[in-house]
Amino acid sequence: MTDLVSRKNVLGRRALLHGTGLAAGALALPAIVRAAPAQINIAYFLSTHPFMVAKGEGWIEQAAKTKINWIEVGSGAEINTGIAAGSIDMGFGIGSSPTAAGIAQGIPYELVAMMDNVGPAEEMTVRTAANIKTPADFKGKKVATPFGSTSHFRLLGFLKTNKLTQRDVTVLDMRPDAMVAAWTRGDIDAGYVWPPAKSKLIAAGGAKFKTYDKLEAAGYVITDCIIARTAFSAPNADIMAGILKAYGRALDMYKAKPADTAVMVGKLAGVSAEVAKEEMAEYDFIPLKAQLTADFLVEQKSIKSAPPVAAFAKAINTKYLAAALA
Repeated sequence: MTDLVSRKNVLGRRALLHGTGLAAGALALPAIVRAAPAQINIAYFLSTHPFMVAKGEGWIEQAAKTKINWIEVGSGAEINTGIAAGSIDMGFGIGSSPTAAGIAQGIPYELVAMMDNVGPAEEMTVRTAANIKTPADFKGKKVATPFGSTSHFRLLGFLKTNKLTQRDVTVLDMRPDAMVAAWTRGDIDAGYVWPPAKSKLIAAGGAKFKTYDKLEAAGYVITDCIIARTAFSAPNADIMAGILKAYGRALDMYKAKPADTAVMVGKLAGVSAEVAKEEMAEYDFIPLKAQLTADFLVEQKSIKSAPPVAAFAKAINTKYLAAALA
């Protein structure tokens, strides 16, 4: 994770496709009909995101025409571990920094689509009683974040850009649900995390401590992605296209009926419709069609990498996305 913060070779935030040379039109899906796998293991994050509608309404399972084993995770590092072990087939919402780490480590998966540019949706929350007003006030404080996540990436960036070290601040590794519990007990002073955990911290005596704008200006831009284990995706191209189409359906619903979507997402994420609406407004959700015509990750500089850009280009595969939109 530290290497990702310090290295300056950039693939970037709005790259998914033409910038890699993987023009979707040049890639055709094989006309081979295979039996659907008995079960597909999909990792996801509990979040206030239109994706939750596609999951909760069974659209993804309907598209796959087989059983989905949903695996809730607390960081992208967990997805990387599961993909490497063969126990996870797809990951929805894995952040750009753990994706960069996974590709750099040679974990056998493909980046098949983007979900969003995160922007202010992930942010530092401080306990009001801790009286944290400036970066210097974090000295001696306990700050939690899920290690191996985009929030961890940003937290390390916050420390670095403010000349703080992990000797100045105690950084604790916690999943979002554990972070909320620790906050309730009074065990931590601050947390860097995404919704809905972020809103739960705020509701329990917290306040936003704005960092994202300065961090993005310094190059700490983050996105959420969809990845697939290549041993699963390659022989199941039709299923991959169907799953992405089901996700696109949820994005379309959010665009057409944001209030109705907020009600559904709020119930699934455990927050009110009002909170869900506010939190979704903080994301920049990327329409699937736009990803075939823009240089997403490269242009927007969200993946800092140790390997050459060519290593990421090789890991990006748009044929399933193209088929979903056909």
